[in-house]
Amino acid sequence: MPAMIRTEVDGVPTLVAPTVGPRRAGLVFRVGQADETLARRGITHLVEHLALHPIGGSAYHHNGSTGLTTTTFYVQGDDADLVDFLDRVTRSLTEPDTGRLATERDVLRTEEHSRGNGPTRDLPLWRYGARGYGLVSYPEWGLHAITPDDVRDWVAAHFTRDNAVLWIAGDGVPAGLRLHLPPGRRTPVPAPTSTLPVAPAFFAGAGPHTALDAVVPESPAALVCAHLLQRRLHKALRLDGGLSYTTAVEYAERGDGQAVISAYADALPDKQGAVLGGFVDVLGALFAVPVTDAELATAVSTAVREASLPDAAANELPTQAFRLLTGRPLGSAGSEVADLGAVTAGEAHAVAQAVRATALLMTPPGGAQWAGYAPAPTTSDATVGGRVHVPTGGGPRIHVSDAGVSAVDAEGKIATVRFADCAVVLANPDGSRVLVGHDGMVVVVEPARYGDLYAGMIDRRVPAGLLVPMPGRPPSPDSTPAATPASRPAGRLWRPAPAWLRVAALGLVTLVVGGAALAYTVAMIAGVAQVRVLGLLGGWLVAGWVGRAFLRAWSAERVRP
Repeated sequence: MPAMIRTEVDGVPTLVAPTVGPRRAGLVFRVGQADETLARRGITHLVEHLALHPIGGSAYHHNGSTGLTTTTFYVQGDDADLVDFLDRVTRSLTEPDTGRLATERDVLRTEEHSRGNGPTRDLPLWRYGARGYGLVSYPEWGLHAITPDDVRDWVAAHFTRDNAVLWIAGDGVPAGLRLHLPPGRRTPVPAPTSTLPVAPAFFAGAGPHTALDAVVPESPAALVCAHLLQRRLHKALRLDGGLSYTTAVEYAERGDGQAVISAYADALPDKQGAVLGGFVDVLGALFAVPVTDAELATAVSTAVREASLPDAAANELPTQAFRLLTGRPLGSAGSEVADLGAVTAGEAHAVAQAVRATALLMTPPGGAQWAGYAPAPTTSDATVGGRVHVPTGGGPRIHVSDAGVSAVDAEGKIATVRFADCAVVLANPDGSRVLVGHDGMVVVVEPARYGDLYAGMIDRRVPAGLLVPMPGRPPSPDSTPAATPASRPAGRLWRPAPAWLRVAALGLVTLVVGGAALAYTVAMIAGVAQVRVLGLLGGWLVAGWVGRAFLRAWSAERVRP
């Protein structure tokens, strides 16, 4: 099997392997979505678009992709095409055209709207929260706050020759190939976070599907275990039960010595309980009983066959580039085949036990406590204290203090976001605020529902850089899985009348009641009306209370951005 070789181009480590397919190359940087913050979510994707724009009219095939922990610029063509693309894209990276920020921001918003959300997109959020590896579950809200200086700083920190690896599928490095990248430093992969106090755990998703992810040590045995799970799910839910059309299992290296095994099964609404039961049964059998030698041999042969394809060395280049970027030993197609063939039933069963110990299950409504899975947290333990704001109609009580904001619903369930652990505050044009904590908890506040609450009371307490102005109201967090776990409480479940209508109504009531009280007072003084002191005092008190409420509402409208 042809070997991969390692060389260097302009200070960038370069991996080359022969290919039976078209000549192609990828320039990979160790930066991705997990390196961002929620308040600047989308900045890496934005840089990718800015870098590729000057090359948009080229005849050869090229593209870019922003992944969880890497960003790749890809080209396919002859030697001249590879040289041209890599020359131009690295020059573009050193001087990003920030004049196109507004245009590319709109392009990215359109791309996100067209892409939609996959059925398993919420799994990272529930495991990691609203930072690091959990950010992939969220929309690119940060696009609305990114400045030209933000772009230049992000490029200078991450798009450097010391944070890059080039791979080439072909017979060598093309003559004249240059990479115009400045020096820098290698970015380590993010440290994983967790919102799960115990595992295995579950959360109820918004649809009928069932999915799972688990974190296990990276190893050939883990890859074999993923193949075993795939075969068993397919047999139980598709072939034998006829319950699912799609069953899928993926194995992905995280870059820190750990890997994520993800599994998914679709279902019709009237079959969701049966699919969940079958899914859990397959997992239980995998956890409890070591695999037979015959089944192990079948799974190993499947994994070996994939690793032994004619273009295996070239196809492995992106994986080897990622390993080099994350400081792990390089492998080869030949060594991978040998390692897979040496996996034992005991090693595969040990991986299954690790899956059980870290499993996070997404279920249809109803959950999986009956199967021994603990519910993932959906509420906060305490409020932030401070002043309590009671809505004029139905809705949660809002607590605001220097520590943060809490919402308490009619059942006493609490959602709290502390400013010290805040990931972002979305500032909507209508004055509402969406606060998201690092633990994924969400509080949505609509000041128009409260006579003594306005946006400025929250905004002035938000740490610098976390307040993101939105161009329009985003979808409601309580109905958007990518934004908020469906069962986690939000501070807004009720839509108010337009704020201007409330101000106008209060003003009209003030005018009518105050005018009536004034007219009656003048009539009493003139002797035209009977003197009724208590009634008159009551009229003035009502006029004063309504007038005060009018002034508060009017002031709140003035301070809204």
